[in-house]
This record gives sequence, structure tokens and C-alpha cells, in this order.
Amino acid sequence: KLVSLWRCGWEPYELSMLPLAAIAKLSLLLALPATHAVAVCGVDVPHAKVSPASRALDSSDWPEAFPYTAKDLTPMMAGNDGFFYFLPKFVQHAGEECRDSLTRFYEAVLPASGEGDVLDLCSSWTSHYPSGWRPSPPRRCVALGLNPLELLANPSKTEWRVQDLNKDPQLPYADAAFDLVTNSLSVDYMTRPLELFEETHRVLRPGGLACMAFTNRCFPTKVVPIWTAPFTEASHAKIVGAYFRYSADWADVGVADVSPDGWVGQRDPMVVVVARKRG
Repeated sequence: KLVSLWRCGWEPYELSMLPLAAIAKLSLLLALPATHAVAVCGVDVPHAKVSPASRALDSSDWPEAFPYTAKDLTPMMAGNDGFFYFLPKFVQHAGEECRDSLTRFYEAVLPASGEGDVLDLCSSWTSHYPSGWRPSPPRRCVALGLNPLELLANPSKTEWRVQDLNKDPQLPYADAAFDLVTNSLSVDYMTRPLELFEETHRVLRPGGLACMAFTNRCFPTKVVPIWTAPFTEASHAKIVGAYFRYSADWADVGVADVSPDGWVGQRDPMVVVVARKRG
């Protein structure tokens, strides 16, 4: 229970001062479903909730310059990501309830099939989009990732491309080519985030959305060091918020906490940092 409360934003010294009865009541509250239906960047997300993660950008005192250094963005196992992902990994990187919650989020932001163009960055054999969602020509869904076999198996894509975004973050697409850009569970591995987010802004149409989703699972040797210090959803949301803030002139940046209800230690969280391009 103490661990669950701490993961929800309570500091250890604060917990130590609480009587056991108060901790028990707080634990009971945490087990109840959270208040849902939160608007993020103008999008109503029916199952989003208010949490320390969703409020991470509310009162951020941003420095004048980007606060992270090259060292902060150099993983323990730096180098050729293409080699690391050479063999396909047909596995899931989040729990089932967590993945279902991400799919429900995408239901709220994806254009209807045949009505928009989508780019999925760091894609794989699944984009976590709703079952059956796939654009009709001439609209497209581009799956851009590192392993060709995984990309070929992606059911949502209309086309695919192999590209190491840490080696080359420049996107080979025209300005204002997409209505939505997503990145599911890989933003923590980006070593050149400002360049990539600037490119994301460029390829979005005015009013388009960029959605960066993450959970608490990762390859520890491949994530950027700032991701683990501290390893909390609120800290992660602030990091991604900084990527948006210092990369381009976004109209709005917000956080959707769509983590499944239940004990924090017994389910994976799911948080999406969302930005809208001016237009």
C-alpha cells in the first residue's frame, strides 16, 4: 500500500507521518475507479483521469533553454539501433489492460478511415490502433520502424519504411502531410528528440495532433538516462513535455493519463503526452 501511494505522488516522509487508518482509507480510494472524461488539447478522452502525471505540465517552471544535455540523452547501450532490433520481436511491451486502454485512446484521436493520414513512428507489428482501423486510398497510414518483418505484419499500415530515427531523425515526407503522428511505447528511446519533434511538427497539418504514449516497461540499457531518474509517470510526462516545448511552436501540450483503474503496483500505467499544431 505504501508503495502504491508513493507511486501516486506521495513522498516517503509524508507517508511515514500518516496514521495507519489514514493510509488504509487512502489505499481504498486508490482502488476505486478515478473520475474520467478529460479534455486534452481539445480532444475528449472518455477514460482519462486526473493524476500526478496528468498534472505534470500544469505548473512547470521551464528554463529558458532546453534542460537536458547530450549525456542525459545517451543510453547505456548507445550505438546501432538497427543491429539491436535486427531480429523481430513479436512480443507485447505492456500489459493487456494497458494496451486496451491505449487503443481506446486512439479511438478518440484517429481520423475515421478514409478521412485522414497517419504516421506511426517507432512502429512494429502493432500500432495499438482499433481492430479493423485502416485508411482507404488515397489516405494512408505509414508505419515507420526498425524491423521490416514486424512492419510487414502491422495490420493498420498502408505502407511502411525502415528508418533509425536516432541515426537520422529527418522524416522523408512533405510538409503538412499527416493529420496525426503517433509513437507508442518508444519515446523513451529517442536520443535526438528535439530534431525528431521538430520534424513531427513539420509533417503535421495545421491543427494536427502528435501523441507520445509510454508505460513503465522498457529496455533499461536503451532508454535515455533521464528516463530513470526518477522513474515516475509524472517525471516522464514532464520530459516529453519538454521535448515538445523546446522543439517547435506548438499550440497546446497536454497529458492524458489513461492508465487502467486499480492498484498501481498491480497494473501497468499508460500515459500519453499530446501536442496540437497551430492552425
